[in-house]
Order: sequence, then structure tokens, then C-alpha cells
Amino acid sequence: MHFGVILPTFGESANRESILETAQAAENLGFDSIWMTDHLALPISDAARFGRIYEAVSTLAFLAGKTQKIRLGTSVLVLPQRNPVEIAKQIATIDDLSNGRVMLAVGVGWSQGEYANLGYDFHNRGSRMDEAIQVLKSLWSGEESISFHGKHYDFKDAVISPSPMQRGGPPVWVGGGSAAALRRAVSLGDGWHPNVQSPSALREALQTIPSDLRPNNFTVCPRIKLNFNRDDLPENTLHGTPQKVIRQIQAYRTAGITGAVIAFDAENTSARLQMLKQFSEEVMPEFH
Repeated sequence: MHFGVILPTFGESANRESILETAQAAENLGFDSIWMTDHLALPISDAARFGRIYEAVSTLAFLAGKTQKIRLGTSVLVLPQRNPVEIAKQIATIDDLSNGRVMLAVGVGWSQGEYANLGYDFHNRGSRMDEAIQVLKSLWSGEESISFHGKHYDFKDAVISPSPMQRGGPPVWVGGGSAAALRRAVSLGDGWHPNVQSPSALREALQTIPSDLRPNNFTVCPRIKLNFNRDDLPENTLHGTPQKVIRQIQAYRTAGITGAVIAFDAENTSARLQMLKQFSEEVMPEFH
């Protein structure tokens, strides 16, 4: 199973040292990937949790130069709030410079105020998301030049070179727990990346899309919070002793996941690093 780590790129305690220490510890401890959270300009009414946040793509580039082998992802990049041609170029560049280590999870977002602040239409974000994913995959196809003529995006003979190191571009997972997000993941993406769903809810959702209708190597990798020190959290989290967490992950695996991107719920960097170490030593060996 794939295990990734959500980096502390947001919140009042987020800083260069905590981000870098967590990223490098995750690599040294054998985790598969590290992940950046994305917001750009939330209005103050929506900014309680993500008002202070490091920009995802530039942080991805920074960490590409500070790590050697761990994969680098966004969980999730709010794609309809960005120009997909610019994103295609940025991600292709980082993928090339990192020797093909980038993963991209994208979502439609939830803050109407943030869309307004950035000058984008909140109400057509779903259809723009669909086209934007197609734009990314077209521009990463390796062709000398690409033209695209859609309802929202239109360009002719665009050149994106160098191409990503990964042939066809980095995998694109679709974030979001809705039925629409899952359908989009199956029809346009390479995986589904829902946020904090219980095993039973995940199982029920996946049953709406029979396995033979999913793309080959389709990934189901939710974002889940973990806390070893509490035993009173809901079933859509990992909590309690390492043995209990193992049983919870086994339930998720039975429900259909192929991995998990984990937010380690810790008070400070030292506590977070200890939780990463404990997970790598007492939980991960059960799944590798």
C-alpha cells in the first residue's frame, strides 16, 4: 500500500523548518510521498484554518530540490482557480527537475469568496475542471505542439517543452467525496482522492462504479487524519494504538483503498516526527 504524509504547510505554526523537517523525515522513514495543501486567497470569513498557508506549487518545487526519491504531490490543487496551461508548464518543469517524482491531486474547491477574489466563476467550476484536466493531459502528451478548442479554454500550437519526465505526465487524481468527483476521477483521472470518509462510505461509493469500468491501475487513496494519542475520534479517522490503527487501515483496504495520504495530528514538529517514526516502525510493515 501507498502511504503519504500531509506536510504542515498551513496554520499558525507552519514555517520553513517544520515543512522541511517533516518532508525529509518522511523520506528517511520510507514513506512513499509528501503532499502540499492548496489555497490562494481565502476571504477572512473562510480563512480560520487555511488563512496562513504556503503556496502549493512553489513549495513543491522547493522540496523537489531538498529531497532525493520521495514522491511530491498536491492534496488538492484547486484547479479551476488556476490557468491550466500555466499549471501544465509548472508541473512539467518540476517533474523534469525532480526526475519524475510529481503527483497531482486536483479538486474544484469550496470557497465562493476565494473564487471571487481570484476573478473566477464559482458556478461553472465543475465544467472548467473537466476541461482543465483534459488540457493538462493534452499538453503532457509529448507532442511537439498542442491545440485545444473547448468551451472554457482555447489555444493553438502551444509548445510545452521540456515534457514531464513521466511519460504522459504525472498521475492526476481527482479529489472530493461527492459522486460527481468519483465519476470525474474514473472518466478523466488516474485515481480518486476523497477526504476523510469512513470505510463503509468509501465502499458504498465505489460500488457505484464497478471495478471493470475503472481505468487500469486506478488508485483510491483518501486523505485521512491520524492520532495515536486519542481513542475517541470518529470512524473516518485513524486513531488509538498502532494495533488499532492497523485494523482500521485493514478495514479501509477491504473497502477498496490502495493507499492513504495521512495528516498526522500533532501539536508541534517534534510530536509529529515521533508519530511518523511510530507509524513507519509499527504500522507500515503490516502493509509492505
